[in-house]
Amino acid sequence: MANEKVQARIEPAPRPAAVPEPEPAPRPDAQAVAAAPSEVTAREEAPQPGAWTRLSTWFATTFPHSRNAVLGGICGLVVALLLFSVGLFKTLVIALLVTIGVACGQYADGDPKLVNLVRELMKRR
Repeated sequence: MANEKVQARIEPAPRPAAVPEPEPAPRPDAQAVAAAPSEVTAREEAPQPGAWTRLSTWFATTFPHSRNAVLGGICGLVVALLLFSVGLFKTLVIALLVTIGVACGQYADGDPKLVNLVRELMKRR
């Protein structure tokens, strides 16, 4: 029994039968729409808020008085994961590049807080 070879043959699955596409509903012509405006009404849906708006709303309702503490905890978790996965020096380079990116973004927005902070630190020396 140990010397018997087991042979398996893999066959392609049968293709499902083609499902006919439903015919589109006939569109009412302009005269019918003008004659009976109450019968044909356009249903407009309100636009859904974006993902950032939904996340911000959820965050404000879930953590009403500790927003900064939770954000600090999330940042600490990201830094810890980076330290364990890529090492100390690569994490420091990432942090430096992110800080430079934030400074450039603030400068482009017309509110250079980090640039002003660096200038103040340089004036004190």
